[in-house]
Amino acid sequence: MRVLFMSKPRFWDPWLSRRFIARLLSTLICAILVVVLPFSQYGGAWAFLALTIKELVFSVQENLAQQLESTVLNLLGGFLGIGLSSLAKYISTFPAQGSVASRIILAIFLVFNSFLAGWLKSSLPRLASAARICCLVSIWLLTAGVGGDQQIRQDAINFAWIILTAAITSLVSGLLLLRWSSPQFANDVAGAFSKLHAGLIHSMNTVLDTHRAAPSNPGALHDQLFKISVNLNQSYSQASFELRVGRIGVKSIKPLIGTIEHLRRELAWGMTYPRPSRSSELQDDSVFEFFKDPAMQLGNAVLASMKAVEAVVSRSFDHSLVSRPLDAERAALEDCIARLHKASVAAREELRSFCDDLDMRQRAADGAVGFPQEVFEICLFMISLLQMAHEMRHALHVSQSTIALYENSPPRLWHPRFSWAWLGLAPPNYVLEERGAIVDDESPQATTTLSLEETLQGISEKRYDDIEAEGDNILRRKRHAGRPFTFNWLQRLLGHLWNHPRTVCWRLGLSKMIRSVQHSSHLRHAMKNAAGVALLSIPAYLPVDSPGHSWFYWARGQWMIISFVWVLETNTGATWRVGYLRIAGTIIGCIYAYITYLICRANPYGLVIMVTAAELLVSWIVIHTTFPSLGVVAAITLPPLVFASYFGPQPPVPIITLVILRGVMIAAGIFAALIMNSCFFPRHCRVMFLDSTSRTIGLLSQLYMSLSRDLFSNTVLSSTLEKQKILKLELSIRNALHRMNILTNTMNDELSLVPKPMQKYRKTVAVLQKLLDLLTGLRKVREKIPRKETVTAVVGERRELVSCLCVSLFACEQVFKARQPLPQFLPSSRQALFQLERNVEERIRQSRQEDTGSLGLSMVYAFAETDVLTELVETLEELLELSRQLFGTSAWFTHGPVDMTPMTSVHEAVGQGV
Repeated sequence: MRVLFMSKPRFWDPWLSRRFIARLLSTLICAILVVVLPFSQYGGAWAFLALTIKELVFSVQENLAQQLESTVLNLLGGFLGIGLSSLAKYISTFPAQGSVASRIILAIFLVFNSFLAGWLKSSLPRLASAARICCLVSIWLLTAGVGGDQQIRQDAINFAWIILTAAITSLVSGLLLLRWSSPQFANDVAGAFSKLHAGLIHSMNTVLDTHRAAPSNPGALHDQLFKISVNLNQSYSQASFELRVGRIGVKSIKPLIGTIEHLRRELAWGMTYPRPSRSSELQDDSVFEFFKDPAMQLGNAVLASMKAVEAVVSRSFDHSLVSRPLDAERAALEDCIARLHKASVAAREELRSFCDDLDMRQRAADGAVGFPQEVFEICLFMISLLQMAHEMRHALHVSQSTIALYENSPPRLWHPRFSWAWLGLAPPNYVLEERGAIVDDESPQATTTLSLEETLQGISEKRYDDIEAEGDNILRRKRHAGRPFTFNWLQRLLGHLWNHPRTVCWRLGLSKMIRSVQHSSHLRHAMKNAAGVALLSIPAYLPVDSPGHSWFYWARGQWMIISFVWVLETNTGATWRVGYLRIAGTIIGCIYAYITYLICRANPYGLVIMVTAAELLVSWIVIHTTFPSLGVVAAITLPPLVFASYFGPQPPVPIITLVILRGVMIAAGIFAALIMNSCFFPRHCRVMFLDSTSRTIGLLSQLYMSLSRDLFSNTVLSSTLEKQKILKLELSIRNALHRMNILTNTMNDELSLVPKPMQKYRKTVAVLQKLLDLLTGLRKVREKIPRKETVTAVVGERRELVSCLCVSLFACEQVFKARQPLPQFLPSSRQALFQLERNVEERIRQSRQEDTGSLGLSMVYAFAETDVLTELVETLEELLELSRQLFGTSAWFTHGPVDMTPMTSVHEAVGQGV
């Protein structure tokens, strides 16, 4: 994400970026160190692995702060692997050389290291690269020389030189070329305001016909805004845990994250005009002409405020450490505050005048039923503009505080606070490389697990049985008081201890712990990682004279195991994506390596030139595409092939055979990872998507019931605790929708014999997102509706509507959870809404007859609520239709005469005992 209005990039810009040049320089330096014998002799016959490890774990990052963090963590992982492997090789020397016990010790340590690396990679994403290099070093050291003399010290020195060479070359290149830090979070915030600016222009063009330049695809713009809003939270988390030099911290603009989300929601639920399903109902545009001038003034003030905030954020977090005056930005903020206040007051006065002039009695006398749709549309549009103005005033005040802090703060070093939260956050490069690998933060419990209600019922039943049998036990205890340690006495004692309240609490805690271990995705991934390494490394631990052992060392089976570790991901879809990209990269690398051998043979100058030339294409793929794994695996395939003749002038096999062999070994490891993730503890994205959809619909139902409970309460404002609960629900739903979006993207990477309805799945996510936006807008509108006319007087109709909507949401939730057909008939939410609309309008008309103009602006909010409810019902019916299309209908009525008796409402059915 970058700021929208930037100069058009030139075709040579990607080739001249700092990171691109730094990658090229690091490859050149590392290749030179590999071929220069006074240095490379410390790496032994494996010196070429420095290039492989440099690309896998020490590759050049976006900025120097990320490079320092990557270097430190991965060095710790590499040296941990050397230490554990050396310890294993030392212990294996106690039994006789080549004995079964000696080989078993090495195998056990390898499996343990693989299990630990898999658990760290899954549970602590920031340590993913460190865990991988630890596993790589263990694989290479613990499978080399099995059954022969263990050169513990020399092997440790060789790998220490390899790891240090890979780390230092990338770090030196970064120190020379990379910036100390990049204001990525500030750029994301500025880019979000730029996108919001474009979205508001489109809405104003649609309603007010301003003919400004606007995006041609507003739907795509809304999708981008949602992704930007969700990613801002992760971007802030990463920025708060990074090394950075600057004047102010990212916490100063953290409140703008909430402002951006609120503005996005206003654009989503309040300005989607015209409604596609009701555009033909519009009768007259005079209402829009009446509000055109105040809406234009207010909209222009909001647009100017967005630009002012964007400029302040960009200037406050620029690369320069020299203080620059922000007088122009401060003046722009003050002017925008004044414009917003003036335009908001004028818009409120126009709305109040419109409500006072609206003659409801004349419409009733003329026999008109309800109001024209454009009244509801413009009321909702104006309320959304007013809400956006309110949010922008808050953003302007935050920007003023940011300017004051910027001008009064000297440059300083911002460093992260080391914690489990820091370790649990994925670094940006890992998220980019393994797209879709981190998507499921909360795994659903198994259906066999007892619910909370079942557990409470079991406890209460046991207590009731104990109380009921207490009288009989008293007689028994008296009868056997003098005979302790009998069978009955021991049975009663054990039963009493087992059902004691403290024992029950301990049992519940132990059950929860065991269940969490059984269903832990981190432990499952660790077991899969260890099991795959164990199976693939079996030939290495066979007797020395066995054919399997000889084949493993002839074919260099270590590459098969390393490929397995690097491809195995936390879900099946991500594994397939990384797998086929790495297979393609392996083929490209093998072809280029063969060409390099034909040209250079063992010439060190030619090898350095060809490896550096390959880095041109590799770096472009890694930096400027969404499939960096393709370039990474092509780069790591080169060194073992092009340097084979340099470190061994007489290769045991022809070079073409060696190229094919390396490719086959890497491909075998990739296929092993695909099979492992597809057959053992599979986490298919479709299953995860449907489960997540069911949970999200359940959360939406909880959110709507919370809003309805607040509406029917005696107090106008709910308690602080209830408000916090609603906000947490909204945040949970938004994060769930973001994970569902990632799952739909990753689902395409899974191999499936049966085609999946991807368009319907994506449409489901869009509908759920629309429901969340509408419920958020409903919460804001209901804060100012006239409760006497729209709630108290129509309680029955409102309860009917709430019941219909909740039943429909519950039906959709169960359909996605059980994958069963939807019931054929459900209560009609549209009919319940129609009754509510008519009664609310009648109550408002009666109130206006009694006291003209008594409602004021609250009547506008009542009209806006009607429009939001109408859109909510239509969106829910769209969700029901999607559920029918995906899972079918459980029909009991197909044809024949229809009984035209009126449909019984939910509350009537309950009263009749149906």
